[in-house]
Amino acid sequence: MFSISVKQRKIFYMMLSLVWIATAVYSMINDTFAHGLEILLFGAFFIAGIALIQAYMIRMLKLYDKNLKNEIKKKNKKRR
Repeated sequence: MFSISVKQRKIFYMMLSLVWIATAVYSMINDTFAHGLEILLFGAFFIAGIALIQAYMIRMLKLYDKNLKNEIKKKNKKRR
């Protein structure tokens, strides 16, 4: 069965957040504060979108696997 542990997902999101935060802080210091804030907000929405898509895909794969197992059981019962 397809599965990604919660710990692996947390590490992924922390690393991705670090990149966006570092870029935003760099822009706040070397450019304008508003530009850095825009980058930070975009990064937050981007990460939230990825999290939602990933959660949906995992749920969809689990449902697919469950339905596949049920169909295999039904076919095995008919053969007997």
